[in-house]
Amino acid sequence: MKELTSYNRVTQYLNKVFKLINEEYFNNELETPTITIQSSVGTYGHISVSKVWKTESGKASYELNVSADYLSRPIENIVATLIHESCHLFAMMNGIKDTSNQGIYHNKRFKEIAENKGHLQIDKHSKYGWTITSPTEETIDFCIRNDLQEILISRNSFSGFLAPGTPKAGNPTPIKPTAPKKTSSIKWVCPHCGAIVRSTKVLNIVCGDCNEKFIQA
Repeated sequence: MKELTSYNRVTQYLNKVFKLINEEYFNNELETPTITIQSSVGTYGHISVSKVWKTESGKASYELNVSADYLSRPIENIVATLIHESCHLFAMMNGIKDTSNQGIYHNKRFKEIAENKGHLQIDKHSKYGWTITSPTEETIDFCIRNDLQEILISRNSFSGFLAPGTPKAGNPTPIKPTAPKKTSSIKWVCPHCGAIVRSTKVLNIVCGDCNEKFIQA
């Protein structure tokens, strides 16, 4: 796969990852949202609470946004955000009230969905409820099995822009109030062609194209 260094390629890639998540965790029951990459400095992502996108033929869809400001996080964290928002989509489609306070406070129903269906780690935020989302070993294994690559582009909205507050259009994933936990995945790079693989343990592997031993990044 070519490196994910352009906006258009990343948008296509996130749609691919959503389809994999839908199949893996939701038995392909989720409607396909319109995935966007917009600046939202206060959150990692959001899902709209109504179908805000509409085609000329009248077909409507929810908006699932991944924050442009945090795209360069490890891929397992991007996947965790997509799963988080997919859990909100699952709740809306099944009439489950998983938030309150205009979609900001995440209740225990959300925690149950995110942990049981999404296999995420959910911790409680003093203001936003059960919303602090971390990838698990299962999330990392999902990334490895599907050979998911790191996104190598993000938008710097911290300089030169007036940053908005928490979006009101949907259920946002607030940024963590503390430093994120260290991921348990290991990144390996081929020193010749730059190919990248990830693992949950120390490996002794050789690139099949270059016959060079991978080194730990």
